[in-house]
Amino acid sequence: MRLRIDTARTLFIALGCLSAIACGGSGGSSSTPVSHVTPIPTPSPAPTASPTPAPTLAPAGSLKHLVFIVQENRSFDEYFGTYPGANGIPTSPPCQIDPWHPSACDTPYPNHVDSNQGGPYTYQYQVQQVDGGKMDGFVAAKEAELGEGCAPGNDGRQARSGRTLVDPEVGRRVSPGCSIDVMGYHDGTDLPNYWAYARNYVLQDNFFESIQSWSLPAHLALFSGWAAVCSQINPPNVNSCSSTTNGEQWEQTGQYEIPYLWTDITYLLYQKNIAWKAYLDGGLGSPIGAPFDKVQGIWIPLGGFETVNQDGQYLNAVGNTTTQFYSDAANGTLPQVSWVLPNYYDSEHPQATISDGQAYVTGLINAVASGPSAQWNSTAIFLVWDDMGGFYDHQPPGFNFDALGLGMRVPALIISPLAKRGYIDHQLCSTDCYLKLIEDVFLGSERMSQAGRPDPRPDYRDQESAYGSLLNDFNIAAPPRKPLILRPHPMTLLHR
Repeated sequence: MRLRIDTARTLFIALGCLSAIACGGSGGSSSTPVSHVTPIPTPSPAPTASPTPAPTLAPAGSLKHLVFIVQENRSFDEYFGTYPGANGIPTSPPCQIDPWHPSACDTPYPNHVDSNQGGPYTYQYQVQQVDGGKMDGFVAAKEAELGEGCAPGNDGRQARSGRTLVDPEVGRRVSPGCSIDVMGYHDGTDLPNYWAYARNYVLQDNFFESIQSWSLPAHLALFSGWAAVCSQINPPNVNSCSSTTNGEQWEQTGQYEIPYLWTDITYLLYQKNIAWKAYLDGGLGSPIGAPFDKVQGIWIPLGGFETVNQDGQYLNAVGNTTTQFYSDAANGTLPQVSWVLPNYYDSEHPQATISDGQAYVTGLINAVASGPSAQWNSTAIFLVWDDMGGFYDHQPPGFNFDALGLGMRVPALIISPLAKRGYIDHQLCSTDCYLKLIEDVFLGSERMSQAGRPDPRPDYRDQESAYGSLLNDFNIAAPPRKPLILRPHPMTLLHR
C-alpha cells in the first residue's frame, strides 16, 4: 500500500472547534479563565534544534508539581507522523520487507480504526524491526508473530476468522483474521485532543524508549533508570543484579519476595522529604493480565522495590487510585511528584481503543487544569507512551548507551502553563530525562549515583550527556498561561 497523507483538513477544522469546552473559570479560582482550542494553526516551519536557553528562562524552583501520565504501546509516527513541523513520516519511506508478498511495497497509510492490533515489541522483534537502522522490518516481524498459518497458501492472511496470539503484557488475545495494521497511522482527525495539546504546549519528536523491549523493563527504567534481574533475593544481594531486556514479574500477593534490589528515584525523594504518589486506575490488579479494570503489576513495579518497602512507602506505590488523584487535584493537594498508571481499557494498548484512552487522559489533565490556580500555575504534566507497540516509526534509535538501549521513538508531550506554546522539542530524551528533571527540580541536581546505596548498574542514565534538558521546554519569564479544558469525547473519524 502506497503512502497517502489524508489530513482531511476541512473536517479537522470542525473537529478542532468542537473539541474544546468553554468554561468561565477553573476549580478553586474563578478568576482564571479557560482558553478555547485554536482550530488548526497555519503550519510553521519545523524549528531547528535550538541551543540551550539561558538558565533564567526555566528556573527549576518555579515547578512545584510534576505529574507523569504513562500510556501504552504506540509509536511516534503512528500518532504524530503527519503533525506539521515534526520529524514525521518521510515523503518517500522505504518499502517494508514482506516475506509473504516479496513484490509488494508496504508503506504507511491512514488508519481510522479505533481498536488496532499492533505488532510484537519485545527485544528480539525490535532488533528485527530496526534492521540495523533501515527501519524496514515491521511487516516481517508481524508476519513472524502471526505464523505460517496466516501465510498465503495456508488459508491466506484474511481467510481465518481469528488467530490466538500471546501478548507478553496482557496474555492471550485473539487477532481478527490475519490482519496486519502496523503501518497504519492516525492524525488530528482521530486524535484531536492530543494534537491540541501539541499545538498549545510542547511536543517531543526525539523521545525514545529507554529500554529496547516491552513494558516491564520500560517501567522499571521509568522509576529507576535501569532494568535488571537479581539472582539472589533471599537473602537480598544487590550485587547479584544484572541488566535485562526481559525482567522478573513482581508477585505482589501473599508473602512475596522483593525482586528489585537496586535504587529507584523514590529513595532519593524519601531522603529529602519530597512527597510522591503513584495513582492506579482502578487499583492494583494481578501481576499480568486480568482483571483488566485494574493496573497490572508489570505497569506499576514500584511496590517490588526494596527501597520502597524499607522506607515504609508501599502504600504510596500501590494504595492510591485515580479517584484519589481527582480529589487531590481538586483540593490542591497533589504531591510534588506523581505517576498515573492506566488499566488496560484506558491504556491504548492494542486492542484497547484509542478513544477510551484519549478520554481518560483528557479527564486527568482537565482535573489538574480545573483545580486551584496556584497548583495549576506551578504544575507540569508529562504524557508519554511506554513502548512502540510494534507500530512503524521511521527514526532509528539515537544512541546505544548500553546493552539495554535506547529503544524506538514514542509520543511524548508536556502540558503546563509554563511550557512554551506550540513548541516542538528536538532534544534527545527518554524517560531517563524524567529522572534527571525530578533531581534538578527537587533534589538540587543530586543524581542516582549519589544515593549512598550499593548499585551494580553499568551506567547512570540520568548523567548521560547526550540527553537534552527538559527545563529548556519552559518559559518561566512569561506569566502562567490559561488552562486548556478539552472535551473527553470529541468528534473524531475513529470507528470500530
